[in-house]
Amino acid sequence: MPTLLIVSASPLDQDRLRLGAEFRDIRQALQRSRNRENWIIESNEAVTVDDFRRALLDFHPTVVHFSGHGGGSGGLCFEDLNGYTNSIDASPLAKLFHHFKDELKCVVLNACYSKIQAEEIQKEIDYVVGMSAAVDDDSASKFAVAFYDAVFAGTDFRTAFDLGCTALDLNKMPDADVPVFMTGSHFAPKVLSYSAHIPEIERILYSYFNTPFYDRAIFTTTGERLRPIIEKYYGERMHRNIEKVHVINMKQISNEIWCIEVANTEIRFMYIRIRGRSILIEWEASVGLWSIPIKTYLALGSKKPVIARVEAELDTYYNFDFRNQEQYFQSISLCTQDRQSLHGYVERQSEVGKELIDTLSDGNNHKITLEIRQVTKQTDMPLITKILSQTWIYFPSDENSSDNP
Repeated sequence: MPTLLIVSASPLDQDRLRLGAEFRDIRQALQRSRNRENWIIESNEAVTVDDFRRALLDFHPTVVHFSGHGGGSGGLCFEDLNGYTNSIDASPLAKLFHHFKDELKCVVLNACYSKIQAEEIQKEIDYVVGMSAAVDDDSASKFAVAFYDAVFAGTDFRTAFDLGCTALDLNKMPDADVPVFMTGSHFAPKVLSYSAHIPEIERILYSYFNTPFYDRAIFTTTGERLRPIIEKYYGERMHRNIEKVHVINMKQISNEIWCIEVANTEIRFMYIRIRGRSILIEWEASVGLWSIPIKTYLALGSKKPVIARVEAELDTYYNFDFRNQEQYFQSISLCTQDRQSLHGYVERQSEVGKELIDTLSDGNNHKITLEIRQVTKQTDMPLITKILSQTWIYFPSDENSSDNP
C-alpha cells in the first residue's frame, strides 16, 4: 500500500512554523478522500537526519514530504539533538534517497529556496517538487493540502502539482509561481514553473490529438486554409486516440509564441500561440513541415529552393563532392522531424555561413528553418543558402511578421 511519510523540522533558532496544522490538514485530506483506505500516512516531527534515515528504513515510503526551513545553497534545516539547526546539503540527501528510489516515487520539499536540493534529488527520484524562492507559510500549507487532495484522488503527480498551484490562485494567495516541478534524470530532467495557461493548453492539445487528422485545422493559427495541406501531409495514416497529455516544459520564443514539450504516447515538441485567452497551434512548425514532402525531395530532388525545418549541428563529414573543400565549406548535420538525416554544406565566408556557424558553435543541435538547394546528384547533400528563422516558426508570405523571431 502506498505510504506518505511527512517529516518536519522547526529548529529553535529559526522562525516558528505552523507545521502541526499542515500535518493535520494533510491527514484530513486523506480522510475526505474516497481512496482513504488506499494510503497510509506516517509522520516524524522535530526530525534529525538520523530520525529521517530510520523513518525511510521503517516505512519505505512512496512519497516523502518535508516541511520546514530551507536555506538555498545552505541546505535544508533539520534539527540537531538539542533542537537547533543542522543544515544538510543537497548531495548527501540525494545519496540517501538513492537507496530508496525503487519504492520512493516523489519527494516534496515544502521549504523556502529548496529548488537547489530538488535539482540534486531529481537525479535519483522520478518526481520532485521544490520552491524557487521564499514561500508564505499559509501558501505553503494550502499548496500541500491541494497537492495531496489530488494525489489521494488518484491523479498523477504533475496534475497534483498544477492543482496545488491553482488552489493558491483560486484563493488569491501569493506565491503560485514559486513551486517548481521536476522529473527525474532518466526522463531527461525538466523544471516546470506553474503557468495558469498549462491546464488550458493540455485541454486543447488533448482535443487536438483526439481529433481526426482532416479536422485538425480548427486548432491551428492558419485555420481552414490549412485543411488541404494537413490532409496531404497525413495521407492515409491511421489516427489513434490518446488518454492523456502533459506539458512538461515551456519556452517562450516571442511575445506570443511558445515552444512546449509534451508527453502523451511519446515526448514531442509543439509550437503554440497564446494571444489573450486564445491558444492556437502553429501546426507547420509543430510537424516540422517542408515546402515539399521530405521523402519526395530525397527521392526526386528539386530544381527550386526548398524550405527545410531541421535540427542542425556542426559536423565533420565531407562527401565526395565536397572532399578537400573543408577550407571553403562547413559540414552541417541536418535531421528532420521524422528523423531523416541529411548532410548540408554552407560557404564558410558567406554571411549565411558565418551566422549559421556562430549559432551552432555552442555544440548543441538547434531547431532552425533553412533554405536549401540541390547542387549535386545526391539530394541528401544540399547547399544551405539562407537562414529563414532561428526556430521552426517561419511565415513564407510575411518574413517581416512580428511573430517571426
